[in-house]
Amino acid sequence: MAEINFHPDDREMSTLELAKNLGIVVSVLSVFEVMFYAMFLEGQVLMPVLCGFPLGLILVALLWQCAMHFLGYGTMVMNGNEIVLRTPRSGKRSKSILDPLARVVLAPMAKMYMRDMDKDGDGRLSLEEVLDEMDDLSKAEYAEIRKLFDRYDEDGDGYISLKEMEEFIKHSEDNWAEDEEPGNWWSDDGN
Repeated sequence: MAEINFHPDDREMSTLELAKNLGIVVSVLSVFEVMFYAMFLEGQVLMPVLCGFPLGLILVALLWQCAMHFLGYGTMVMNGNEIVLRTPRSGKRSKSILDPLARVVLAPMAKMYMRDMDKDGDGRLSLEEVLDEMDDLSKAEYAEIRKLFDRYDEDGDGYISLKEMEEFIKHSEDNWAEDEEPGNWWSDDGN
């Protein structure tokens, strides 16, 4: 099995500690499940469905995570006040089902920005064309724009292409379609 991907604040739980802590939670949830089932048998439907069904799902999820721990597919850890199952995929970003939709939105946006900013009509943006869109920049603002320009000029040719513009839009701070670098969601260095 691959190496477990732990959060820096995780503390691995011993089997005895896991059995004790989750045993208490499972016991309490089971008591409530029995109460809701008894209410259902007496003819009440709304309360058992609204409360009993979600508690039942939580109970099944906890038991499933415990089974994965005991079968060696993951490790239960304490992280603050939470008991969490960590696996080799924990903390990894995965592709979203909305990625194709993001592409459908990003391509026209990039074309629109490119059309507005590309003064010479060559289909790519130079730093000068980008700076023409800005008014009265301080040295710090200029340095920041230069840094961003160089960052998204992936091929280093001194121009931002349409594809590079899409990447810029995709990674802008206020974009809902942002795709983070692969790595752990909890690490700053992208490991």
